[in-house]
Amino acid sequence: MGKISFQYRSIKETGNLSIRLIHGKEIDIRSKTSIQSSRKYWFKRTTRNGKTVNRQIQPKDFSKTIEGANKHRETLLSLSEKINQKFIEDFNNGVPIDNNWLRDSVSDFIDILNTKDKIEEALTSKKKKKNKKERKKQKIKTANLLSNAVEKMFVKYETNKHQLAKYKITHKLLSEFQEYKNKEFKIVDLNQEFADHYKNWGLSVKKYKKSYINKQLKNLRSSAVNAYENDEKEIIKISRTLRTFKMFKNIDKDKIVITLNYDEIDQIEKLEMKNEKLLDAKKAILIGCETGLRYSDMNKLVDENIQEVNGVRYWKFKTEKTKNIVQITITDRILHLIDLYGLPKTDYPDNGVKFNKDIKEVCRLAGITEVTKGDKSKSVEINGEKAIRTITEITPKYNLISSRTLRRSFATNYFGKIDTPLIMAITGHTTERQLKTYISFNDESNILRTKKQTDSFHQERLAANR
Repeated sequence: MGKISFQYRSIKETGNLSIRLIHGKEIDIRSKTSIQSSRKYWFKRTTRNGKTVNRQIQPKDFSKTIEGANKHRETLLSLSEKINQKFIEDFNNGVPIDNNWLRDSVSDFIDILNTKDKIEEALTSKKKKKNKKERKKQKIKTANLLSNAVEKMFVKYETNKHQLAKYKITHKLLSEFQEYKNKEFKIVDLNQEFADHYKNWGLSVKKYKKSYINKQLKNLRSSAVNAYENDEKEIIKISRTLRTFKMFKNIDKDKIVITLNYDEIDQIEKLEMKNEKLLDAKKAILIGCETGLRYSDMNKLVDENIQEVNGVRYWKFKTEKTKNIVQITITDRILHLIDLYGLPKTDYPDNGVKFNKDIKEVCRLAGITEVTKGDKSKSVEINGEKAIRTITEITPKYNLISSRTLRRSFATNYFGKIDTPLIMAITGHTTERQLKTYISFNDESNILRTKKQTDSFHQERLAANR
């Protein structure tokens, strides 16, 4: 609530008042008004340092014995209350509070008109001004809605269907969360308290994994930051903790990453396959594990995308999902696979369901049947409705193979064998830490890699000295 005071500045017996509004240390504004008053109301005789002086007072202190003072006091106190109510509403809705706002607010609540024409003219003008203010207020309110910030990401990623799909899911979940909390959240509400409530809702009500909830909070944060940074009118408010609110920690500690090692890849390569569709899935597994490409990009391994440097040929193109430029070196291993099997036809539906089903079947036929702990997407019942959730279970390994396995296998198998930046250039990770989280890189695999690479180094060293 603001503190409102009036000042009588005229040296004459009657004159116009000034008004002042203070709120904390941020707001201290003043404005002249058309309110006429009498000097006799505003000063009280008192003594200061032994001398008689006139001290200016406020309406609540007007003398009850001066004629007209009571009515004038009530008028000014009523005006103070109305302006304060308007201040609270506009301030909370992000309306700029300045001298112009104060002047207009006073004008809204005082009537100094005395002719019919002026009154009618003023009513029309006031109605237009009110409608304009209401539209402005509604525009500010809409711009500050968190759902509106997410919708702006639809425009940003209009030509990127993968990112667009992600933010549409984020928008859908936000709508469900708002319905659950019975509240329409503003951008400024995206803070630590919001994050804590969202995490609890995601875990207890929606039964999502912590990593998935973190992704949704990151998407909401990105939406809010995007809206704020593109707000040229400076009407959007954000929380001070927007960029620092805490999400779930150590979500990668128990993460299970499924990959195919080269012994298993050799099993798949040796598998005789007569079924044309499964043969295409087999090709995709072998090429995917060797190039690190998503299935959606394998159709770009064509002659038109081949370039050459110092006699070495490579494919160069923009990926379908991230639109990043990648360079895939045409190694002897890749040439061997192409010579034996050719490239996959890549005519599976975009949703990946049939492709994932076929590569699981190829792995089963190849004997990738070791019982393994991993995550699977399964249909479950949540709050009386069917939903797809990721469930951890122990099952034959082929059941855990998906299109993502191929890229992870490439990154895992070549980590420590070729320069890490070369792997990151294909996987799209910006730091080695991100890459290690993505691949199968834990304490046990660290031990095995250390032994294998150390033994190999000394064997090669001794062989060279013989």
